[in-house]
Amino acid sequence: MTLIDTSAWIEFFRAKGDLRIKTLVRDLLAAREASYTCPVAFELLTGARKEELEDLRTGLGLAQRIVLLPEHWDLAAASNAVLKAKGINLPASDLLIATVAHARQFSLLAKDAHFNVICEQALPELLLLNPQ
Repeated sequence: MTLIDTSAWIEFFRAKGDLRIKTLVRDLLAAREASYTCPVAFELLTGARKEELEDLRTGLGLAQRIVLLPEHWDLAAASNAVLKAKGINLPASDLLIATVAHARQFSLLAKDAHFNVICEQALPELLLLNPQ
């Protein structure tokens, strides 16, 4: 299973989005191996224009929704403490998304440099897919 971050969903839905990401998301959806978290849905739905909402909901409906559990919040807070001790401040939503992927042993598809930092500095076991 692969958790798809907001940044990858945006590429997927964008008409001129990154073809490698668009293909990966399409293939993951077709194989029923795509998932997303509540923070991802929130970011997508609050950032979308009215005319984009139906396509977004349809696309998300083809993926598995992973609900955050109390331990995800605790683990994300621990990762945040590790990063802050190194002088690194990242968005809480990115830490939650990475933590869920790590805890569930899912790969994470993202096009966001924050996840590289999380992987390098706090969650080295995280399998990060970020096609370059």
